[in-house]
Order: sequence, then C-alpha cells, then structure tokens
Amino acid sequence: MAQVINLTLHPDGVAAPAHRSATICREVVDLYFDALSRADLSRPPPAQESAFFRFDINGPELTQEQRRGAHERWVLAKAFQDLMRGVRGSLEEAYFFIELLNAGKVKVQTNATLEEVLAPFRTKAQKLSFPDLMTRVNQGLEKPVSFAEAYRSMQSARNCLEHRDGIVGRQDVDVSETLKISVPRLKAFVERSGIEIELHKNFYVEAGTLMQVRVETRDLVFQLGEQLRISASDFDDIAFACANFGTMLAQQLPKMSPAP
Repeated sequence: MAQVINLTLHPDGVAAPAHRSATICREVVDLYFDALSRADLSRPPPAQESAFFRFDINGPELTQEQRRGAHERWVLAKAFQDLMRGVRGSLEEAYFFIELLNAGKVKVQTNATLEEVLAPFRTKAQKLSFPDLMTRVNQGLEKPVSFAEAYRSMQSARNCLEHRDGIVGRQDVDVSETLKISVPRLKAFVERSGIEIELHKNFYVEAGTLMQVRVETRDLVFQLGEQLRISASDFDDIAFACANFGTMLAQQLPKMSPAP
C-alpha cells in the first residue's frame, strides 16, 4: 500500500524573504547613516584597539563630505542588493507554492528525500528571469501584484552605486536622460477643504480629525551626471515597498481546499 505524506503550505513562508531583508536592511541603513552623521569623518577612523599591528594603506585624500558619501554609497549598494534578493526570494516561494498546489499529488520513489522531491519545483523558479517569474506568478494569483517597475528602479540604483560610484551614467537613464526610482510608499494624511495634507513631525490636528492612510507611488528623479543621493528616509520608503510586496503576494495566493 502506497504511503501518503501531506504537506502544508503556509502563505507566511512566501512573505518571509521580503520581510526579513526589508527589516535587516532598514535597520542597517538607519544605524549607519545615523552613526555617520555623528562621526568625525575629517580623517580615517582609528584602528580597533585589538589590532596590535597592521599595514597602512595609502589612498586618495578625502574631505569629510567625500568620506561620508563613500560610506553611505557602500551601505546603500549592499542594502539594495539584499532587498532585491529578498524580493526575488518571495517571488520564488510564491511560484513554488502555486506549482505545488497545482500539482496536487506527486508520486515519488520511497527512498527519495523531501528535498529531492521539491528540488525540480525550486529549480524551475530559479532559472526564470525576474519578468518571466513575475508573469508566471501573477497568472496563478487571485489578483495580480505589480512590482516590476519598482524592481527595475532598485536594479538601476544598485548598478549606479556599484559600477559608477553613484554618478548617474548613460547606462542608467531613459530617453529623457533621467533615472527615475519609483517605489510605493505609505502616505498618512488629513483632508482640509478638499486638499490632502501629509502628516509630518510636529504636525497638529484637532481631536476627532480623520487621519487616512494609503499606498501611493513616489518618484525619486536624478539627471544624467548627477550624484545619486538617497537618504535614510528615502530608503525607508523603499524597504516598506519590498515588505509590502511580500505581504501582497501572500494575500493573493490561491486558497487551498480543505483536505477531504
């Protein structure tokens, strides 16, 4: 008699990679941007007290602003890389979830491990380009989720930071010679006389005022030859967009029928 093993698929597992990367990357950017704003960057930082002996490395003389910019760009390049890895991971998990659900029952050899059984599903997802993977996943969701433009924006920003030291080059711009980073962000606001006023620090409203929240797209626009400057606040919006993408993927996954 054939042995039957039931697998339970959890939507939280789909959201997890994007949530994890967004959380860590935002913490790192917040921590180091704050530390850099307080540090004396007029000279290189001293060696760690535990360092008994090390060689000096002669490099270009940097001003305080040049050193701060170099450190910020290094942190941002790594953060964008990890954010994109998290987004891609959630998308692959969504593909895996949908394909397993569509497969229903899978017959395998009795000596096969669970990892061997699931490997073909994961391999298919890993081989797909991001646009193709996005398309395949959206076909299986209850409602399509849009993120291709935001992903391309992050990819452009990372390439600019990694390969051109944050200077917007020909490879980064569109026909209008601009680099546009588009990200969904959470906007909190109140309405006064039909005009939306976004909440900000030290903003006061009367008791009973209706405060509203919605997701909207924010564009950061940079010209050809301009320095790519992304603040910790800007990155907070970008990290939120990635975490929100994971949440939306999990919410739109096809529902599993209860076991008979």
